[in-house]
Amino acid sequence: MAQPPLIRNLKELLEPVLEPGTKVLGYQASFLTAPGDNYGSTMLAVTVDISNAANETKQLPLVAKMRPASEEFLEIFQIDVTFVKEAAVYSQIVPIMVDLQREVGFPEAEIIDVFCRCYNTRVSLDPNCKKVDADGVMLLENLKLAGYITENRRKGFTREQAEFILMKLSLFHAIPIALRYQKPDIFQSNLEKFLIKFDIDAGLGAQTVKRMVNVMRTDLIKAGVGEQLAERVMALVNDCRHRQAMLTSDELTEYCSMLHNDLWVNNMMIKYDDSKKPVGLKFVDFQLIQRDSLVRDVLFFLLTSTSDLELGNHIDSYLEFYFKHLQSNLAKLKIPILSRYTYESFLAEVNRIAPREMYHILAMLRVVLARKESIPEQSELDAELFCSDNLVEEDYYDKLRMVVQIFDQKQWV
Repeated sequence: MAQPPLIRNLKELLEPVLEPGTKVLGYQASFLTAPGDNYGSTMLAVTVDISNAANETKQLPLVAKMRPASEEFLEIFQIDVTFVKEAAVYSQIVPIMVDLQREVGFPEAEIIDVFCRCYNTRVSLDPNCKKVDADGVMLLENLKLAGYITENRRKGFTREQAEFILMKLSLFHAIPIALRYQKPDIFQSNLEKFLIKFDIDAGLGAQTVKRMVNVMRTDLIKAGVGEQLAERVMALVNDCRHRQAMLTSDELTEYCSMLHNDLWVNNMMIKYDDSKKPVGLKFVDFQLIQRDSLVRDVLFFLLTSTSDLELGNHIDSYLEFYFKHLQSNLAKLKIPILSRYTYESFLAEVNRIAPREMYHILAMLRVVLARKESIPEQSELDAELFCSDNLVEEDYYDKLRMVVQIFDQKQWV
Protein backbone atom coordinates (compact mmCIF):
# COMPACT_ATOMS: atom_id res chain seq x y z
CA MET A 1 0.00 0.00 0.00
CA ALA A 2 1.24 3.49 -0.88
CA GLN A 3 2.58 5.63 1.97
CA PRO A 4 1.52 9.28 2.37
CA PRO A 5 4.14 11.84 1.27
CA LEU A 6 6.21 13.61 3.91
CA ILE A 7 5.40 17.19 4.91
CA ARG A 8 8.84 18.62 5.44
CA ASN A 9 9.47 21.71 7.58
CA LEU A 10 5.91 21.71 8.90
CA LYS A 11 7.07 23.64 11.96
CA GLU A 12 8.25 26.64 9.88
CA LEU A 13 5.02 26.69 7.87
CA LEU A 14 2.53 26.32 10.69
CA GLU A 15 3.95 28.01 13.78
CA PRO A 16 3.81 31.60 12.40
CA VAL A 17 0.00 31.38 12.02
CA LEU A 18 -0.74 29.83 15.41
CA GLU A 19 -1.15 31.56 18.77
CA PRO A 20 2.08 33.18 20.04
CA GLY A 21 4.18 30.70 21.98
CA THR A 22 2.70 27.65 20.24
CA LYS A 23 5.25 25.03 19.18
CA VAL A 24 4.86 22.24 16.63
CA LEU A 25 6.20 19.01 18.13
CA GLY A 26 5.46 16.54 15.34
CA TYR A 27 2.66 15.07 13.25
CA GLN A 28 1.00 11.89 11.97
CA ALA A 29 -0.63 11.60 8.53
CA SER A 30 -2.81 9.23 6.51
CA PHE A 31 -4.63 9.44 3.20
CA LEU A 32 -7.87 11.36 3.63
CA THR A 33 -9.67 10.29 0.44
CA ALA A 34 -10.01 6.96 -1.28
CA PRO A 35 -8.92 6.44 -4.89
CA GLY A 36 -11.62 7.90 -7.13
CA ASP A 37 -12.71 10.59 -4.69
CA ASN A 38 -10.02 13.07 -5.69
CA TYR A 39 -7.78 13.08 -8.76
CA GLY A 40 -6.15 16.50 -8.96
CA SER A 41 -4.33 16.37 -5.63
CA THR A 42 -3.18 14.20 -2.74
CA MET A 43 -5.30 14.79 0.38
CA LEU A 44 -3.92 13.86 3.80
CA ALA A 45 -5.55 13.81 7.23
CA VAL A 46 -2.89 15.30 9.50
CA THR A 47 -2.80 15.33 13.30
CA VAL A 48 -0.26 17.88 14.54
CA ASP A 49 1.11 17.66 18.08
CA ILE A 50 1.48 21.16 19.51
CA SER A 51 2.29 22.80 22.83
CA ASN A 52 1.21 26.25 24.04
CA ALA A 53 3.11 28.90 26.03
CA ALA A 54 2.26 27.07 29.26
CA ASN A 55 3.78 23.82 27.89
CA GLU A 56 0.36 22.18 27.67
CA THR A 57 0.19 19.74 24.77
CA LYS A 58 -2.74 19.01 22.50
CA GLN A 59 -3.48 17.89 18.96
CA LEU A 60 -4.48 20.07 16.02
CA PRO A 61 -6.37 18.20 13.25
CA LEU A 62 -5.67 19.52 9.73
CA VAL A 63 -5.94 18.53 6.09
CA ALA A 64 -2.85 18.80 3.91
CA LYS A 65 -3.42 19.23 0.21
CA MET A 66 -0.45 18.34 -1.99
CA ARG A 67 0.18 17.68 -5.64
CA PRO A 68 -1.02 14.32 -7.09
CA ALA A 69 1.35 11.37 -6.87
CA SER A 70 0.84 10.32 -10.49
CA GLU A 71 3.30 11.96 -12.91
CA GLU A 72 0.64 11.82 -15.62
CA PHE A 73 -1.90 13.58 -13.39
CA LEU A 74 0.65 16.33 -12.65
CA GLU A 75 0.51 17.18 -16.35
CA ILE A 76 -3.20 16.61 -16.78
CA PHE A 77 -4.12 18.93 -13.90
CA GLN A 78 -1.43 21.52 -14.75
CA ILE A 79 -0.60 21.84 -11.08
CA ASP A 80 1.57 24.96 -11.44
CA VAL A 81 -1.56 26.82 -12.55
CA THR A 82 -4.26 25.13 -10.47
CA PHE A 83 -2.40 25.18 -7.14
CA VAL A 84 -1.77 28.92 -7.45
CA LYS A 85 -5.42 29.58 -8.27
CA GLU A 86 -6.62 27.74 -5.20
CA ALA A 87 -4.06 29.29 -2.86
CA ALA A 88 -5.14 32.75 -4.08
CA VAL A 89 -8.76 32.03 -3.17
CA TYR A 90 -7.86 31.55 0.47
CA SER A 91 -5.11 34.15 0.81
CA GLN A 92 -6.48 37.02 -1.30
CA ILE A 93 -9.97 36.57 -2.70
CA VAL A 94 -11.94 35.46 0.38
CA PRO A 95 -10.85 38.44 2.55
CA ILE A 96 -11.89 40.87 -0.20
CA MET A 97 -15.28 39.21 -0.60
CA VAL A 98 -15.93 39.35 3.14
CA ASP A 99 -14.80 43.00 3.38
CA LEU A 100 -17.25 44.06 0.65
CA GLN A 101 -20.17 42.39 2.41
CA ARG A 102 -19.34 44.15 5.65
CA GLU A 103 -18.92 47.51 3.89
CA VAL A 104 -22.44 47.36 2.45
CA GLY A 105 -23.94 46.32 5.79
CA PHE A 106 -24.55 42.58 5.52
CA PRO A 107 -25.52 41.11 8.91
CA GLU A 108 -22.66 39.04 10.32
CA ALA A 109 -24.84 35.91 10.18
CA GLU A 110 -25.15 36.33 6.39
CA ILE A 111 -21.43 36.76 5.63
CA ILE A 112 -20.33 34.16 3.07
CA ASP A 113 -19.27 30.97 4.84
CA VAL A 114 -18.63 28.39 2.09
CA PHE A 115 -14.84 28.53 2.51
CA CYS A 116 -12.93 26.48 5.06
CA ARG A 117 -10.07 27.99 7.06
CA CYS A 118 -6.69 27.87 5.35
CA TYR A 119 -3.77 28.05 7.79
CA ASN A 120 -0.95 28.52 5.28
CA THR A 121 0.32 27.54 1.83
CA ARG A 122 3.62 27.15 0.00
CA VAL A 123 4.65 25.95 -3.46
CA SER A 124 8.11 24.79 -2.42
CA LEU A 125 10.71 24.94 0.36
CA ASP A 126 12.70 27.19 -1.98
CA PRO A 127 11.23 30.71 -1.65
CA ASN A 128 12.45 31.58 -5.15
CA CYS A 129 10.79 28.57 -6.78
CA LYS A 130 7.70 29.33 -8.88
CA LYS A 131 6.78 25.73 -9.66
CA VAL A 132 4.85 23.47 -7.29
CA ASP A 133 7.16 20.68 -6.20
CA ALA A 134 6.78 17.73 -3.82
CA ASP A 135 7.00 20.13 -0.85
CA GLY A 136 4.11 22.30 -2.03
CA VAL A 137 1.23 22.11 0.44
CA MET A 138 -1.93 23.84 1.67
CA LEU A 139 -2.86 23.39 5.32
CA LEU A 140 -6.65 23.48 5.77
CA GLU A 141 -9.08 22.87 8.60
CA ASN A 142 -10.41 19.32 8.83
CA LEU A 143 -14.07 19.76 7.89
CA LYS A 144 -14.98 16.16 8.73
CA LEU A 145 -14.10 16.75 12.37
CA ALA A 146 -16.24 19.91 12.30
CA GLY A 147 -19.28 17.81 11.34
CA TYR A 148 -19.25 18.23 7.55
CA ILE A 149 -19.74 15.18 5.36
CA THR A 150 -19.38 14.36 1.67
CA GLU A 151 -22.45 12.74 0.17
CA ASN A 152 -22.44 9.68 -2.08
CA ARG A 153 -21.39 10.90 -5.53
CA ARG A 154 -23.33 8.15 -7.30
CA LYS A 155 -26.57 9.11 -5.53
CA GLY A 156 -26.30 12.90 -5.74
CA PHE A 157 -28.22 15.54 -3.79
CA THR A 158 -31.92 15.57 -2.92
CA ARG A 159 -34.14 18.54 -3.75
CA GLU A 160 -33.71 20.00 -0.25
CA GLN A 161 -29.94 19.65 -0.39
CA ALA A 162 -29.75 21.03 -3.94
CA GLU A 163 -31.75 24.15 -3.07
CA PHE A 164 -29.56 24.76 -0.02
CA ILE A 165 -26.50 24.57 -2.29
CA LEU A 166 -28.05 26.85 -4.93
CA MET A 167 -28.87 29.42 -2.25
CA LYS A 168 -25.23 29.47 -1.08
CA LEU A 169 -23.94 29.41 -4.66
CA SER A 170 -25.96 32.52 -5.51
CA LEU A 171 -24.01 34.54 -2.92
CA PHE A 172 -20.71 33.03 -4.07
CA HIS A 173 -21.51 34.39 -7.55
CA ALA A 174 -23.07 37.68 -6.46
CA ILE A 175 -20.10 39.08 -4.53
CA PRO A 176 -17.57 39.01 -7.42
CA ILE A 177 -20.20 40.63 -9.65
CA ALA A 178 -20.60 43.42 -7.10
CA LEU A 179 -16.83 43.79 -6.83
CA ARG A 180 -16.53 44.10 -10.60
CA TYR A 181 -19.00 47.00 -10.67
CA GLN A 182 -18.31 48.68 -7.33
CA LYS A 183 -14.55 48.20 -6.93
CA PRO A 184 -13.19 47.60 -10.45
CA ASP A 185 -9.60 48.45 -9.47
CA ILE A 186 -9.59 45.89 -6.66
CA PHE A 187 -11.29 43.31 -8.88
CA GLN A 188 -8.67 43.83 -11.58
CA SER A 189 -5.64 43.80 -9.28
CA ASN A 190 -6.65 41.09 -6.81
CA LEU A 191 -9.05 38.74 -8.61
CA GLU A 192 -8.84 38.97 -12.36
CA LYS A 193 -5.30 37.61 -12.77
CA PHE A 194 -6.33 34.39 -10.99
CA LEU A 195 -9.47 33.95 -13.10
CA ILE A 196 -7.68 33.52 -16.41
CA LYS A 197 -9.09 30.67 -18.47
CA PHE A 198 -6.89 27.69 -19.28
CA ASP A 199 -7.42 24.48 -21.23
CA ILE A 200 -7.79 21.60 -18.78
CA ASP A 201 -7.30 19.17 -21.70
CA ALA A 202 -3.92 20.67 -22.63
CA GLY A 203 -2.14 18.17 -20.36
CA LEU A 204 -3.67 15.19 -22.17
CA GLY A 205 -1.93 13.46 -25.04
CA ALA A 206 -3.58 13.63 -28.47
CA GLN A 207 -4.29 9.88 -28.48
CA THR A 208 -5.91 10.05 -25.03
CA VAL A 209 -8.18 12.92 -26.11
CA LYS A 210 -9.13 11.05 -29.28
CA ARG A 211 -9.98 7.92 -27.29
CA MET A 212 -12.02 9.88 -24.74
CA VAL A 213 -14.07 11.48 -27.51
CA ASN A 214 -14.64 8.11 -29.19
CA VAL A 215 -15.71 6.60 -25.85
CA MET A 216 -18.17 9.45 -25.38
CA ARG A 217 -19.71 8.73 -28.80
CA THR A 218 -19.94 5.01 -28.01
CA ASP A 219 -21.48 5.75 -24.61
CA LEU A 220 -24.22 7.84 -26.21
CA ILE A 221 -25.25 4.91 -28.40
CA LYS A 222 -25.07 2.49 -25.45
CA ALA A 223 -27.31 4.87 -23.49
CA GLY A 224 -29.97 4.61 -26.19
CA VAL A 225 -29.48 8.07 -27.69
CA GLY A 226 -30.62 8.03 -31.32
CA GLU A 227 -27.92 8.21 -33.97
CA GLN A 228 -28.92 11.61 -35.33
CA LEU A 229 -29.14 13.16 -31.86
CA ALA A 230 -25.83 11.54 -30.91
CA GLU A 231 -24.16 13.14 -33.93
CA ARG A 232 -25.58 16.56 -32.97
CA VAL A 233 -24.26 16.07 -29.45
CA MET A 234 -20.79 15.15 -30.72
CA ALA A 235 -20.73 18.15 -33.05
CA LEU A 236 -21.52 20.35 -30.05
CA VAL A 237 -18.86 18.56 -27.96
CA ASN A 238 -16.26 19.25 -30.63
CA ASP A 239 -17.30 22.91 -30.75
CA CYS A 240 -16.93 23.12 -26.95
CA ARG A 241 -13.49 21.53 -27.16
CA HIS A 242 -12.44 24.00 -29.84
CA ARG A 243 -13.59 26.97 -27.74
CA GLN A 244 -11.72 25.51 -24.78
CA ALA A 245 -8.49 24.98 -26.74
CA MET A 246 -8.70 28.51 -28.16
CA LEU A 247 -9.26 29.84 -24.60
CA THR A 248 -12.46 31.51 -25.75
CA SER A 249 -14.22 33.01 -22.73
CA ASP A 250 -17.89 33.91 -22.52
CA GLU A 251 -18.83 37.45 -23.44
CA LEU A 252 -18.44 39.87 -20.55
CA THR A 253 -22.07 40.36 -19.53
CA GLU A 254 -23.76 41.15 -16.23
CA TYR A 255 -23.84 37.39 -15.56
CA CYS A 256 -20.07 36.93 -15.64
CA SER A 257 -18.60 36.13 -12.24
CA MET A 258 -15.95 34.03 -10.54
CA LEU A 259 -16.80 30.39 -11.24
CA HIS A 260 -15.88 27.47 -9.04
CA ASN A 261 -15.94 25.54 -12.32
CA ASP A 262 -15.95 22.06 -10.75
CA LEU A 263 -19.06 21.92 -8.57
CA TRP A 264 -19.81 18.22 -8.30
CA VAL A 265 -20.72 16.13 -5.26
CA ASN A 266 -17.19 15.51 -4.00
CA ASN A 267 -16.33 19.21 -4.02
CA MET A 268 -19.06 20.10 -1.53
CA MET A 269 -19.43 19.14 2.13
CA ILE A 270 -22.63 19.65 4.12
CA LYS A 271 -23.31 19.89 7.84
CA TYR A 272 -26.71 18.84 9.22
CA ASP A 273 -28.66 19.54 12.41
CA ASP A 274 -30.25 16.83 14.54
CA SER A 275 -33.28 16.68 12.23
CA LYS A 276 -31.00 16.07 9.18
CA LYS A 277 -31.68 19.57 7.83
CA PRO A 278 -28.65 21.12 6.08
CA VAL A 279 -27.26 24.01 8.12
CA GLY A 280 -23.74 24.46 6.74
CA LEU A 281 -21.98 24.10 3.38
CA LYS A 282 -18.35 24.24 2.32
CA PHE A 283 -17.04 24.31 -1.22
CA VAL A 284 -13.61 22.74 -1.72
CA ASP A 285 -11.13 22.39 -4.60
CA PHE A 286 -10.88 25.85 -6.14
CA GLN A 287 -8.23 24.74 -8.63
CA LEU A 288 -10.24 25.61 -11.74
CA ILE A 289 -11.64 29.05 -10.88
CA GLN A 290 -12.17 31.34 -13.85
CA ARG A 291 -14.29 34.25 -14.99
CA ASP A 292 -17.21 33.22 -17.20
CA SER A 293 -20.98 33.06 -17.07
CA LEU A 294 -22.33 31.87 -13.72
CA VAL A 295 -24.79 29.71 -15.67
CA ARG A 296 -21.96 27.21 -16.18
CA ASP A 297 -21.67 26.48 -12.45
CA VAL A 298 -25.44 26.20 -12.04
CA LEU A 299 -26.01 23.79 -14.92
CA PHE A 300 -22.90 21.72 -14.22
CA PHE A 301 -24.01 21.24 -10.62
CA LEU A 302 -27.63 20.41 -11.46
CA LEU A 303 -26.84 17.98 -14.28
CA THR A 304 -23.99 16.09 -12.61
CA SER A 305 -24.88 16.08 -8.94
CA THR A 306 -28.61 15.91 -8.22
CA SER A 307 -30.57 12.73 -7.59
CA ASP A 308 -33.77 14.06 -9.20
CA LEU A 309 -34.93 11.42 -11.67
CA GLU A 310 -37.43 13.93 -13.08
CA LEU A 311 -34.86 16.69 -13.53
CA GLY A 312 -36.08 17.38 -17.05
CA ASN A 313 -39.47 18.37 -15.62
CA HIS A 314 -38.05 20.26 -12.66
CA ILE A 315 -35.02 22.09 -14.01
CA ASP A 316 -36.94 25.33 -14.58
CA SER A 317 -37.97 25.46 -10.92
CA TYR A 318 -34.34 24.92 -9.82
CA LEU A 319 -33.25 27.77 -12.10
CA GLU A 320 -35.98 30.04 -10.79
CA PHE A 321 -35.01 29.25 -7.19
CA TYR A 322 -31.35 30.09 -7.87
CA PHE A 323 -32.20 33.33 -9.69
CA LYS A 324 -34.48 34.54 -6.90
CA HIS A 325 -31.61 34.27 -4.42
CA LEU A 326 -29.07 35.76 -6.85
CA GLN A 327 -31.28 38.79 -7.40
CA SER A 328 -31.83 39.19 -3.64
CA ASN A 329 -28.11 39.03 -2.89
CA LEU A 330 -27.27 41.52 -5.63
CA ALA A 331 -29.81 43.92 -4.15
CA LYS A 332 -28.21 43.56 -0.70
CA LEU A 333 -24.82 44.22 -2.27
CA LYS A 334 -26.23 47.47 -3.73
CA ILE A 335 -24.99 46.98 -7.26
CA PRO A 336 -25.80 49.94 -9.54
CA ILE A 337 -27.36 47.96 -12.41
CA LEU A 338 -29.87 45.79 -10.55
CA SER A 339 -32.60 46.51 -13.10
CA ARG A 340 -30.71 44.44 -15.69
CA TYR A 341 -31.17 41.29 -13.62
CA THR A 342 -34.56 40.06 -14.73
CA TYR A 343 -35.64 36.45 -14.89
CA GLU A 344 -36.10 36.87 -18.65
CA SER A 345 -32.51 38.02 -19.12
CA PHE A 346 -31.31 35.16 -16.92
CA LEU A 347 -33.18 32.56 -19.01
CA ALA A 348 -31.73 34.12 -22.16
CA GLU A 349 -28.28 33.68 -20.62
CA VAL A 350 -29.07 30.05 -19.77
CA ASN A 351 -30.10 29.34 -23.35
CA ARG A 352 -27.00 31.07 -24.71
CA ILE A 353 -24.48 29.40 -22.38
CA ALA A 354 -25.89 25.88 -21.92
CA PRO A 355 -24.55 24.55 -25.26
CA ARG A 356 -21.05 25.72 -24.29
CA GLU A 357 -21.11 23.69 -21.07
CA MET A 358 -22.13 20.37 -22.61
CA TYR A 359 -18.65 18.87 -23.04
CA HIS A 360 -17.73 19.68 -19.43
CA ILE A 361 -20.89 18.01 -18.15
CA LEU A 362 -20.69 14.88 -20.29
CA ALA A 363 -16.96 14.40 -19.69
CA MET A 364 -17.43 14.55 -15.91
CA LEU A 365 -20.33 12.08 -15.72
CA ARG A 366 -17.91 9.16 -16.06
CA VAL A 367 -15.91 10.53 -13.12
CA VAL A 368 -18.94 11.28 -10.94
CA LEU A 369 -20.50 7.85 -11.48
CA ALA A 370 -17.32 5.76 -11.53
CA ARG A 371 -17.40 2.46 -9.63
CA LYS A 372 -15.05 2.64 -6.65
CA GLU A 373 -14.11 -1.03 -7.09
CA SER A 374 -12.68 -0.26 -10.53
CA ILE A 375 -10.34 2.50 -9.34
CA PRO A 376 -6.77 1.47 -8.39
CA GLU A 377 -4.42 2.88 -5.74
CA GLN A 378 -3.30 6.53 -6.07
CA SER A 379 0.10 5.56 -7.47
CA GLU A 380 -1.51 3.58 -10.32
CA LEU A 381 -4.00 6.18 -11.55
CA ASP A 382 -3.75 7.31 -15.17
CA ALA A 383 -5.94 8.95 -17.81
CA GLU A 384 -6.74 5.64 -19.52
CA LEU A 385 -8.82 4.74 -16.48
CA PHE A 386 -11.56 7.11 -17.65
CA CYS A 387 -11.99 5.21 -20.91
CA SER A 388 -12.46 1.77 -19.36
CA ASP A 389 -15.76 -0.06 -19.89
CA ASN A 390 -15.41 -1.41 -16.34
CA LEU A 391 -15.46 2.09 -14.86
CA VAL A 392 -19.22 2.64 -15.10
CA GLU A 393 -22.50 0.77 -14.71
CA GLU A 394 -26.12 1.25 -15.73
CA ASP A 395 -26.67 4.34 -13.56
CA TYR A 396 -24.11 6.19 -15.70
CA TYR A 397 -25.92 5.40 -18.94
CA ASP A 398 -29.27 6.37 -17.38
CA LYS A 399 -27.85 9.74 -16.30
CA LEU A 400 -26.16 10.31 -19.65
CA ARG A 401 -29.42 9.64 -21.48
CA MET A 402 -31.34 12.00 -19.18
CA VAL A 403 -28.83 14.84 -19.63
CA VAL A 404 -28.93 14.53 -23.41
CA GLN A 405 -32.74 14.45 -23.37
CA ILE A 406 -32.79 17.68 -21.34
CA PHE A 407 -30.44 19.35 -23.81
CA ASP A 408 -32.64 18.16 -26.66
CA GLN A 409 -35.91 19.26 -25.02
CA LYS A 410 -34.46 22.68 -24.20
CA GLN A 411 -33.11 23.03 -27.75
CA TRP A 412 -29.59 23.47 -26.40
CA VAL A 413 -28.25 20.93 -28.87
